[in-house]
Amino acid sequence: MPDRSLLPRLAGKIVPRSWILPGVALVSLMVASCAAQPAVKTADLGESVDLALGQDVSISGEPLKVEFAAVISDSRCPTGATCIWQGEASCRLKITYKSTENTKIITEPGLRSQPATAEFADYEFQFQLQPYPQVGKEIDKTDYRLQLTVTRKLALSGGILVTFDVVGETYNIFVTNRQTIDEVYAVQQGRSKANIPNGRLVRGKVSYNEPWSWHIDPEDIEMVEMTIELSDGTPSQVEKDLDYWLGTVQRFSPWSAKLVKIEDFR
Repeated sequence: MPDRSLLPRLAGKIVPRSWILPGVALVSLMVASCAAQPAVKTADLGESVDLALGQDVSISGEPLKVEFAAVISDSRCPTGATCIWQGEASCRLKITYKSTENTKIITEPGLRSQPATAEFADYEFQFQLQPYPQVGKEIDKTDYRLQLTVTRKLALSGGILVTFDVVGETYNIFVTNRQTIDEVYAVQQGRSKANIPNGRLVRGKVSYNEPWSWHIDPEDIEMVEMTIELSDGTPSQVEKDLDYWLGTVQRFSPWSAKLVKIEDFR
């Protein structure tokens, strides 16, 4: 006879284990099955997202969904090793664009701190595969995460791209406002002292203003001689406290800005 004290009880009655173990197993299987199903993530253009293998991200407002489908190979030179080749990691993406499914292979060189880039249709992907290999440590495929940022490629036309230096930091403004274009050239040619670019801040990474996750409205930009102190700063200060700058200050007018270069796309 089994020890009746070890048998489970239900509503005050002893219940044989054979009655409940299949149910427990079924519940456990259901929980494990649910846990194994990766959630679909949503991200804005310019927003970084971490994807597990088999996980999707839908880009808000865009007909684009990207799945981190597989790690094909990872020969990146491990941390702590001396290699004659930097190696590389290759991943397969499944991309749904305008209801059409596509496959794309992306490759990241080893021994680099900055994200690698790849292009698809009207978009640019910035990506890093984590974790990075280390000597003596094997990476299980389930541990891989793809850090992915999607931005829209901009075919610049109808304006000028202006580079400014602010105490050693640079940022770029694409200007389509005709009056401002004339003002910028006047500053370059020494015909104007209105050398402070005063523009409306817009959230979102654009290819011409990397590495910043914001840019200046191409139309809402002017060249002025003086602005309020609140809007003075550096590109990195804007980046560090972007919500404050977008919500409270709204404009960026660096007093120390120096015109570095003009590229004409008209």
